[in-house]
Amino acid sequence: MKKEYYVQYSDQSIINSFDFPKDNFVSITVGISEITHDLITSLVQKMFCLPVFFVLESMIFGYEKETLIENKVPFYEFSPNGAVIKVDSVEKLNLVSRLAEVLVNNGLSVFIFYGQGIIEQNLIPSRQWNKPIEFKNVDIDKVDTLVDVEEVGFTIFSKNDLFNSPEKVQKYIPRHYSLDINSSDI
Repeated sequence: MKKEYYVQYSDQSIINSFDFPKDNFVSITVGISEITHDLITSLVQKMFCLPVFFVLESMIFGYEKETLIENKVPFYEFSPNGAVIKVDSVEKLNLVSRLAEVLVNNGLSVFIFYGQGIIEQNLIPSRQWNKPIEFKNVDIDKVDTLVDVEEVGFTIFSKNDLFNSPEKVQKYIPRHYSLDINSSDI
């Protein structure tokens, strides 16, 4: 049986959870009950050209950093548990997607950035319990798309016309998932 997903315009609370210019980005939410590395890899390969940047802000299990080092994957460490990884090959994408799968399925967020001229050191998230997530140093004009991957799905914030409606986003979901039309804005 295929796993179901829904795709809809994001709720205002999701849009407000990030601090960046709302008028430049369309926000689409995709709800999927189980995030897998295959899903993450497929989305990145279908939606973007490499490189993309993964922001793992909470590598809490300890082995993530060791895995990156053992596999000679360079990363920018911005805290004892946080790293930004420039993914510029399919091999890196597969490895980092596996790390992301474990993190999101344990309730943590992973961010994926796509754009031109993005610098790893500028992708450090700032979280405060009573304020939106902020990427203070990122040049928002260089960001085409940000994907916030969570345990229950992902949200796409994009300036790109390819991802600006639920109808368009469903094209990027692997075929082994089934669209729940009744819960979608289609």
